Amino acid sequence: MVVNQCPHCEEDVEFKEGVFGLFDCPNCGEEFSYEDDELYVPSLFHRLQIFMTTGMKIGLGIIGIGAIVFMGFKIDEGPSCSEFGCGMWVFIPCGIWAIGIPMVVISFMRSGWQSHWEI
Repeated sequence: MVVNQCPHCEEDVEFKEGVFGLFDCPNCGEEFSYEDDELYVPSLFHRLQIFMTTGMKIGLGIIGIGAIVFMGFKIDEGPSCSEFGCGMWVFIPCGIWAIGIPMVVISFMRSGWQSHWEI
């Protein structure tokens, strides 16, 4: 076991030999990184930079477009809907969201996996 101090509360934290990456302090709950006998506290900007990958930005943009299309169709529907197929418009934004949501999820999972060895 390796013992180091938390950079936030300065309490001793035990690590297994050869284990590196992001950890939550068991004493104060703050996040810090432990690598090769040195402690590194990632800044908020660095955390957001890792979190917001290009794929996630594109996926969120597609989800936003789907929301705009949904609102446009909902406003255009009017108070009465007596036509055949009225209400089928909801499948268009759902199709757009079916593209955007998996992009965000896959990008999030990929960035979370990479954060353990990239920081």
